[in-house]
Amino acid sequence: MPDRYQPPISPTPPSAGDRPAVTYDTAARIVAARRRQQDRELRAFITRLTVLLVAVTLVMVVGAVAYSIDEHTSLAFGFYWTLDAVTTLGSLPAPRNNVGRIILVGLEVLGIGTLFYGLATVAEFFVSGQLSGVLQLRRTQKMIDSYSDHYIVCGYGRVGQQVARDLLRHGAQVVVIDQNPMHREPAKADGVTYIEGQSSDDDVLIRAGIERAHAVIACVDSDAENIFIALSARELSSEIRVIARASREDAERKLIRAGADEVISPYKISATEMARLALESAVHT
Repeated sequence: MPDRYQPPISPTPPSAGDRPAVTYDTAARIVAARRRQQDRELRAFITRLTVLLVAVTLVMVVGAVAYSIDEHTSLAFGFYWTLDAVTTLGSLPAPRNNVGRIILVGLEVLGIGTLFYGLATVAEFFVSGQLSGVLQLRRTQKMIDSYSDHYIVCGYGRVGQQVARDLLRHGAQVVVIDQNPMHREPAKADGVTYIEGQSSDDDVLIRAGIERAHAVIACVDSDAENIFIALSARELSSEIRVIARASREDAERKLIRAGADEVISPYKISATEMARLALESAVHT
């Protein structure tokens, strides 16, 4: 049965000449650029938080000193008065003179504005998922970078899930590439490392650690996409073992030409097994 989610299928199977020449170094530079972009986003968020904390601290210090001088109080009480004004609690009496009232207005304008801007900044990153997304990508990439002799499973439909589970059962390290976001949770439940992206993209394969991998298993529910995956994997690593799934006989030949070492047809294998079982039952009777 084909998976419910299918990537776009080319009207005619691609050949090596249809793809632009992409060297491993070029794709590696693309991956490195994306990692630097993620690092810049994280640093930008940390910088904004640092500036906000410094601004709030400065407002509190200036307010405490100003209150202690104008109202002839201690720095501790001046800080408490400033905190009361900035947080709009209103539990303390208003200043007794015009200078104190001006300080109060300034604290309310600067302090409240700074606090709300800080809260809005934090909420923006958490609600939009930017921070969690960046941190998750960094954690996933660090885990993949530690892998060696692992298996890259392209496609996490029914076939891909079974392949990954069998590999995990034998103690292998597995990285799954799939562009369907609905497959993220099943992959997480199975305990496999998941990359959301196009399996045939060179930069995605490099992110999956193809230069250190033992094999690439192309089991997307599309012969054309599997051919692209075989081409990409063979271009990036001449030594990598490529095992591909095919649903048609003509696709088997093209996958071999594209660089696949082994081509498996689930339909042909299941049909052969069914015929074998039927013949065995006939012999026993």
